Amino acid sequence: MKITIINGSPRKGNTYEATQLIKNEMLSFGEVEFTDLFLPQDMPDFCKGCMICLEKDEKLCPHSKYTLPILESITKADALIVTTPVYVLQATGAVKNFFDHYSFLFVVHRALPEMFTKKAFILSTTAGAGTRAAMKTIITCLKFWGVNKIYSLGIAMQAINFETMEPKRRAKFEHKIKNTAKRFYYDVKSEKKHLPYAITGLMFHFRRSMLKKDNEATSLDKRYWIEQNWFKSKPF
Repeated sequence: MKITIINGSPRKGNTYEATQLIKNEMLSFGEVEFTDLFLPQDMPDFCKGCMICLEKDEKLCPHSKYTLPILESITKADALIVTTPVYVLQATGAVKNFFDHYSFLFVVHRALPEMFTKKAFILSTTAGAGTRAAMKTIITCLKFWGVNKIYSLGIAMQAINFETMEPKRRAKFEHKIKNTAKRFYYDVKSEKKHLPYAITGLMFHFRRSMLKKDNEATSLDKRYWIEQNWFKSKPF
């Protein structure tokens, strides 16, 4: 089993520690190969909004030396783990910048067929509040990527770190981490294909209807959909 981890912060603090608990729990059930990517180191440049990936080719992105190796790792992985601490009640800017670079992967553009069978685990920690808002953007983007099943866990520590957490609260969250990691592991291992999320299916059919009416048959998106045979079938 291959898992690509997108770490939303370079700081090896609470979110990183919680991620290690996930990794250790998964490893207790079987062999897992983890690939850790850290933001912003592995995606240091801000998306320019140049639209080249949408209008011409993602390989022409001015930051392709970063985006393409990460995309290859994501494509080859059986599942993804995306983590973020809470920064001012939201996901880190590095996480947002990461997803900005992959807008072409949205189901309304050129979603990868592999995404429709892929599972993901979203993890967020905070000393106070904000995990739900921090995870919301990530979950929305992954649904638009076509990811088949998304697990999420937010940890409101009410402490500076795990060591200073109230013991009962720490035990409660460690149990949740291990339990979610176990369910995630066995779901990935099973290769079960869940029903698509409603928004994923809705946007796929909406975009297919639009592209059918589009006379610009040479458009990048339309050529891709023709290659995937998505006008006659669907990827989920």
